Amino acid sequence: MTNFKTGGPWVTRFAPSPTGAPHLGNVRTAVLNFLLARQSGGTFLLRLEDTDRERSAFAHEAAILWSLSWLGLAPDRPVRHQSLRLDDYHAAVDRLADAGRAYPCFCSEADLERERAEAAAKHLPPRYSGRCAALTAAERADRVASGEPHVMRFRLPDRADVAFADLIKGDMRVPAGAFGDFVLLRQDGWPSYNLAVVVDDIDMGVTLVLRGEDHLTNTARQILLYEALGHTPPHFAHHGLLVDTEGRKLSKRSGALGIPDCIRAGLEPMAVVHYLASLSGALPTKKLFESLDDMARAFNPFALGRGNAVMNLDELRALSARYFRAADPESHVRALDEALPAGDPWHALPDGLRRDLVLGLRDNAATLDDLRALLPHFTADEIRYGASAFSELTAGTAVLDALLEALPASDPHARLTASDASELLKRTAAQADVKGRALYHPIRLALTGSDSGPELSALLTLLTVDRIRERVHAANMFSPRTNKE
Repeated sequence: MTNFKTGGPWVTRFAPSPTGAPHLGNVRTAVLNFLLARQSGGTFLLRLEDTDRERSAFAHEAAILWSLSWLGLAPDRPVRHQSLRLDDYHAAVDRLADAGRAYPCFCSEADLERERAEAAAKHLPPRYSGRCAALTAAERADRVASGEPHVMRFRLPDRADVAFADLIKGDMRVPAGAFGDFVLLRQDGWPSYNLAVVVDDIDMGVTLVLRGEDHLTNTARQILLYEALGHTPPHFAHHGLLVDTEGRKLSKRSGALGIPDCIRAGLEPMAVVHYLASLSGALPTKKLFESLDDMARAFNPFALGRGNAVMNLDELRALSARYFRAADPESHVRALDEALPAGDPWHALPDGLRRDLVLGLRDNAATLDDLRALLPHFTADEIRYGASAFSELTAGTAVLDALLEALPASDPHARLTASDASELLKRTAAQADVKGRALYHPIRLALTGSDSGPELSALLTLLTVDRIRERVHAANMFSPRTNKE
């Protein structure tokens, strides 16, 4: 029996329609297809299903391509556009018509609406009655020759239920009569979704269709088309959908989180891929991966469940923070070099200090913006103290005096080592006879002007001795004691 392991190497595809910005629900499908293709030594393909001429837009297409590039999900072959393959779809319909499996349908929308209403009155699902299938060949030819508007429909075979093995959901069966003869070509000559998908999957050599379960109802129609065109259907696997915490399906129209939103939030691309693949347990979240190839090797498609996966933004943010803090510090240095304006003091710092700043600060940051916000603690020429700092600095005067006395008389441009900083705090605590918050808070406030921020040990090792002395003196001048003296 074929399964995810025995059926490879898989040729998979991601086939979005450029009718809106990509959101994490459909991006998850791209992630799963990419990882499975990589794991099996197969091929990952990208197809843009741009046959909806009213809603498809180049901006949406660009957003899809850009989003996949940002995530690192590069297809192994050039991108396929359905809008450039109309001749292929017409050729397929001609073959079906020659075989008696396709016919023109002249029913108007009013006729079809009347049939739907009659079915609803009988509590039956809507399905085409097949009225035009009964026309003779001569009648069809005459009406087509006269220019009468029509669509092309697929003639269903007289057969039992459509059965197939879904690699996630197991054995599936769609009863005969669940749907009627369905449209292949619309009146404007453009293909229906089911026709274009089947013709393209055949031509692209797709061997596994891995997609959301909202496409499950299309599978029976597509299997019939494969068989009518003389091809063996690929394998199918339908995963559960991505829903929000209230159980609602993520979609373009509902404004679901998209890749541009992830970028604006400062999320790491590897974290987004990892998180989307980990839902349903297909990837462990305790381990961070160094590359997409490492992720693919650990990917477990058998864990993809039948149920829906719940999107939790807080969990994604937490995973992204872990990736951010584990990244090569040089990548953060380069990112800050690009992000900060030319006149920022950051650019004047020695290379070694910039790297040390990143290493010392990023444990207090979850994104590049967070890291950037911490830099003025070290690069600003002077600290601004707010009104709330007044009483705190006044109460901590003894601590600041003790710190100044304990500072080593070394090169003013030198920085303290970790052991130096630890010894400095011990001597300050002993001299001022304080500990805990009473020791740390006045020092932090004096050095940064803020109640929160980097660890005090990082502050003391990243600022020069001279800069520490300057800021403590400035803080002491801010207190009323200094003014009275």
